[in-house]
Amino acid sequence: MASASLTMRFPHSHRMLWLGLVLAACDRLPTEHRLPPPQSFSASPDVWSGGELTITSQGFAAESLPVVLLDDQFLGVRRVDDTTVVASAPDRPGPHALRVVASGVDQRAVLVQLRGFVDRVEGPLLSGRTEPGRDVRYLFGSGPTGLRRWNIRTNKAIDLGDTVHAVSCTRGVGPGPTIGDLVLESDGCDSGRWLVWHTEPLYPMTDTASALTMYFVAVLKAGRWVIARNAEFTVNACDSVACSSESIAATGAIDVVRSPRGDRAVLLAGTIGDAAGAPVVDVNLGRVGFRVAGLSAAHGGAFSSAGDTLYLAGTSASAFALVAINAADGQSLATRPLDFSPCAVGLDQARPWLYVAGVNPTSGQSVLQVFDRRTMDAITTLHVTTDIPYGHALCRIMPNPVEHRVYVAETWAGEHNASAHAQLYSFETPP
Repeated sequence: MASASLTMRFPHSHRMLWLGLVLAACDRLPTEHRLPPPQSFSASPDVWSGGELTITSQGFAAESLPVVLLDDQFLGVRRVDDTTVVASAPDRPGPHALRVVASGVDQRAVLVQLRGFVDRVEGPLLSGRTEPGRDVRYLFGSGPTGLRRWNIRTNKAIDLGDTVHAVSCTRGVGPGPTIGDLVLESDGCDSGRWLVWHTEPLYPMTDTASALTMYFVAVLKAGRWVIARNAEFTVNACDSVACSSESIAATGAIDVVRSPRGDRAVLLAGTIGDAAGAPVVDVNLGRVGFRVAGLSAAHGGAFSSAGDTLYLAGTSASAFALVAINAADGQSLATRPLDFSPCAVGLDQARPWLYVAGVNPTSGQSVLQVFDRRTMDAITTLHVTTDIPYGHALCRIMPNPVEHRVYVAETWAGEHNASAHAQLYSFETPP
């Protein structure tokens, strides 16, 4: 009786409608939407301190920039494309934790290494102009009593004889016609007899013409030499028929830098008397070939390994500048302003890096600025954190690509000083 009553109250068609409503309600029940897992990111693991870090992730949203932290420091960021950004790193050499804060990106830190200034060590007693050896570890110069060879890797020096070079009346050693050759005054202070010496092993090769100077002599090739004196450079040329000389007024002679081709040499000095530009010698002609009009005086210089480009840093009007020129004719290729007083220029032969060392005249802090030779754009400026800065005496940059290091050596710039120590500054480079 009850069953019949229920059937009468809910006929078959009504029961089917009720079942349909229940199923439809089930379809509208909330479902769980799972978010995609955060995307990992990768970053440049080994870069210049003060340079740029390239960071890549598929999780970077195109409409906003991620937040990038190096340890606890926020970095400036710019976008390259939808998956890549570049962050500006501070000049803080050493290992650091890098994190990225962005929706959809894994926030776990990765380790990055910033390469820059390492340390300063006091070198051996060494005075005046120095000359690198064929081995990148060696630097030759005037010791307390004679010629000395300094191994910058071990910071040890050996003396090569008191009679090889008259150190007491010269300001260092001169450059020979090929890398590793030295020009030394070997017959005492009054002789004025300068000889080209081969190094490693050490033996005399040829005589130059007599030259009385308290500075140094540079031999460019047979019959071509430059005498550095207190107030001038003298470019000398002797052929089978006659000899000639050309004087260029200059104070504070620094160096004579030769081209690997042997066809050019640039004269570096504190000032050039006529302010017509840094002089570049045409070695074959035996006289100044042209002046670098963009620089009133060059304080540091280096040729490319092919000898076709010359890089100079020095004084430009009332400021400082770095210039790149065609070594054949002096045509300007690029000019970059410098905010420090330069003392040396060097090239990395394994990477496209150009180094300029100097000192900030306001703060007194030494710096090593790194440029990309392909664009002449600055990559970074490395700051020297030590109580003894360089840039006030004679500087020399010595890259060592095998060690991934670049060294700056500074030596006494005045008359021979038997008690003056060299200073050596080390920087790490990225691999």
